[in-house]
Amino acid sequence: MVKKVGAFWLLLLLTLSACGTFRPFREGQASFDMGLALFNQGKFQESIRYFERATIEDPEFAEAYFYLGRAQISMRRWRDAIQPLRAAYRLAPAETRQEVFNLLMDALFAVAADTLPPDRSGPPPEPRDR
Repeated sequence: MVKKVGAFWLLLLLTLSACGTFRPFREGQASFDMGLALFNQGKFQESIRYFERATIEDPEFAEAYFYLGRAQISMRRWRDAIQPLRAAYRLAPAETRQEVFNLLMDALFAVAADTLPPDRSGPPPEPRDR
């Protein structure tokens, strides 16, 4: 009986000490989750402030930067998407960098296309008969 009581207290002590060091969410996780819920509903403008808040709360939160960039792209704000996508690329694990890189290239090409002068050349002129 004494061994059972001792084992119980030891197990309880170990459980409580483990709970004291356990952090269920990282900094910025609640903001990110709210932003993700809005993003998934197609509310891109509303999601941006939550993703921004998550990156402020945790400047190393790669996924928050990634979704901030995705929300900007969804709103066709190509130029605004570049900085968060660059941060996401820098912070992302190697196995997800390609996806971030692809979105970053899309944003860069869209910005470049928006800054090019319009093509005024038109179709080639028709040859004239003399």
